[in-house]
Amino acid sequence: MNEILTMAELAARTLTVNVIHLLKSEIGEQGIVAALGNQVLISISKTDFEQKLGNLLQKIYYTIDQHFPVRQDHLSVIIRDTDARYENVFKIWKST
Repeated sequence: MNEILTMAELAARTLTVNVIHLLKSEIGEQGIVAALGNQVLISISKTDFEQKLGNLLQKIYYTIDQHFPVRQDHLSVIIRDTDARYENVFKIWKST
């Protein structure tokens, strides 16, 4: 059976892909950025998770707001340490 993508699903996937490309360039060698369904998955070292998570969260929020001020969909971001022991999941809400 063929799946038909709605405009909303297509927009969400496009936003996710664009954010992934943007965050890859912003985060650089500090972590790995990938897609997990319609979510953005960022994998960083345990040390960075414990010591730099707050700064990374601010950087992500600022970067996304700066480059995508008008968003049609919510964006879910998962940050994990490379050992998958720690995880932080948050949402960036669509613009009003």
